[in-house]
Amino acid sequence: MSDINEIDLRLIDTTVLLVFLKTMRHRKATSVAAEMGLTQPAVSHALRRLRHIYDDPLFLRRAHGLEPTALAHELEPKIRRIVRLLSESLEGAEEFNPRSAKMDLRIGAFDYELSSLIPDLVAELQKEAPTINIHSYPLDNQAALDALVQGQIDLSIGYFDFPDEGETSFIFEKLYEETYVLAARRGHPLFDAELTLEAISKGRHVLISPRGPSRNLVDHALSLQGLRRNVQIVVPSLYSALSIVENSDLVVALPRRVAERNMKRFQITHRILPIEGGTFELHTARHIRNAGSPFHKWLQDVVLRLI
Repeated sequence: MSDINEIDLRLIDTTVLLVFLKTMRHRKATSVAAEMGLTQPAVSHALRRLRHIYDDPLFLRRAHGLEPTALAHELEPKIRRIVRLLSESLEGAEEFNPRSAKMDLRIGAFDYELSSLIPDLVAELQKEAPTINIHSYPLDNQAALDALVQGQIDLSIGYFDFPDEGETSFIFEKLYEETYVLAARRGHPLFDAELTLEAISKGRHVLISPRGPSRNLVDHALSLQGLRRNVQIVVPSLYSALSIVENSDLVVALPRRVAERNMKRFQITHRILPIEGGTFELHTARHIRNAGSPFHKWLQDVVLRLI
C-alpha cells in the first residue's frame, strides 16, 4: 500500500467511509445503494476512490457478491471508529457529571473574593464534585481577563473595568452589588456619634492595597469636601487589616460582606460609609470560547447558587 498523503486525504469524505462499512456488511453494491439512497454507479465510484487511496482491490468480485480483502478487514475497525467519532461530534458536548469529573478548576480571584465567595465554593464543591481540585490565582480586573484569553484560568470573580462594547471575547454575569463600610474594634469612640466625612478624615486608617498606597472612592469622597484620609498603615490583605483593627484604634474601609462575615472572628463592628456611589458590582467572567461548555455552565450555576 502506498503512503497516504494530503491529496489522498482530500479524496475521503463521510459518504466514502459509510459506503465502505455498508459494503463490508452487505457484500453487494446494489444493497448498499438501496440502503443509502444512492445510485449503483455512485457506490462503485466511492469504492474506486478507496481502491486508489489504499492501492488495494479491497473487495473482490465473486459469484455470491463482493469478498473483502485482508486489508479491508484490517481497515474496518479503524474506519468504524472514525465514523463513530464524527457521529459523536455532531451530537454536541457530553453532559457534565461533577461527581465523576477529575480535573483542576482554575479561578482568578483577589483578596475580597477569596475571603467571601471562595470558602463557600470550596465547601459546595467538596459535596458536589469531590474529585475536582481547586486552584486560586491572585488575579483581578485586566490581569484576570488576560489570563482568560491565554487559557490560564477557567473563571474569574471580581470587579472589572469592562472592555469596549465591541469587545466580545468575554461573558460577564453580575453576581451582586456590594457596599463599602467602615470597620473598627467594638467600642471604638468613632462610632459613638453619627459617622460623618469629617469624622472619617480624623480617624487613623489601615489601607488594604496589595500593590502599595493608592486612592479609592473613600479618598475621592473626602477630597470633594476638602478632606483627606489619615492612612497610617498599608497592608496587602483583608485579614491582616482586620487583625490590626481589632487590637487597635485604627479603622479600615472594606466591603460589607467581609465585615459581616468576620464580626465574631475578629471582634469588630462596622458602619455604612456616608458617601455617594459607595458601591461596586461583583461579576463572574469567562471566555467566549467556553460559552457552550457544559463544565463552565455548571460552574457558573454553582457560583450563582452561593450568593
